[in-house]
Amino acid sequence: MAKEKLGLKETLGLSPRQNIKKTVIDVEKTEKAVKELHSTGKKEITRLSVDIDKELFKKMKVKLAQEGMTVRDYVLSLIEADILK
Repeated sequence: MAKEKLGLKETLGLSPRQNIKKTVIDVEKTEKAVKELHSTGKKEITRLSVDIDKELFKKMKVKLAQEGMTVRDYVLSLIEADILK
């Protein structure tokens, strides 16, 4: 009596070995393309992290939701208004 194969490949009708196409990647060309994609027309940025009281944050979020504004845009507008006054 032959032993029946019950593996996933057999159940799905997949062949046990499939040829994988080998490709050669030019790392320098890829890195150059990535840098171009991420640098077109964008300014260099710095991340800012601020700890804020939870209740104050909730009030700010409610106000911004009513105005359709993001926290990022709000903080940037406050900074720009203070610096450019």
